[in-house]
Amino acid sequence: MSYPRLDEVERVAQATVAALSSAGIQSCLVGGMACSIYGNSRVPSDVDIVCLTDTLTQEALKAILVSADSSFYTVASKDPFATYRVLWYRLGYHRSCKVDVLQPGIMNIPAVPIPRIAYRKSCSDLPLMPFLPLLLLKLQAWMDHRAEAKLYLRQKQHVDVRDIGELLELAVEKYDVNIKQDTKWLPESFLKAAVARVKAYVKCFPDSAEHWRDIGFRV
Repeated sequence: MSYPRLDEVERVAQATVAALSSAGIQSCLVGGMACSIYGNSRVPSDVDIVCLTDTLTQEALKAILVSADSSFYTVASKDPFATYRVLWYRLGYHRSCKVDVLQPGIMNIPAVPIPRIAYRKSCSDLPLMPFLPLLLLKLQAWMDHRAEAKLYLRQKQHVDVRDIGELLELAVEKYDVNIKQDTKWLPESFLKAAVARVKAYVKCFPDSAEHWRDIGFRV
């Protein structure tokens, strides 16, 4: 099965947001699709979306999507011990795009206040995780992938590094990101963990130190 094109992933994101909105559920994109909309060059292969609700489970949210749009479907996980199903969106004959339905608290994802949800003019109808926590979640992914025992997961750290490098440039040159202005709503534990991860990242990639300082981190 070939990877979806950028316009196809965007179409899946729009369908996901629309179906959730019709059910009264606020959401925002994270992961590669959000990075791409902000300006990263890498084409995402799937859609990661955070549903801003604590009254429904992930499986219930997937069921809502499947009921709302016949292009959504779920399959059993490859993990024989898993109790969840994997959500996909049909693109055409033998072609689909994976959709990861997430919620605040999962993988330390912060709960985004509705007024903080971001939008870009190029995709004005797609809600995004604010830029700084998106960058810090990508940094968390890099650190987690480095520690993975499975080779295919550990290799993802190289993609993370590329994403982080581009996001850092965008943070400084395009979005004027500053932790003093952009972190008041974020949990203290999330920020403390980010500080430690930034130091670890700079140790591995010293050339990134200037950009982290520009954002407001002490490195």
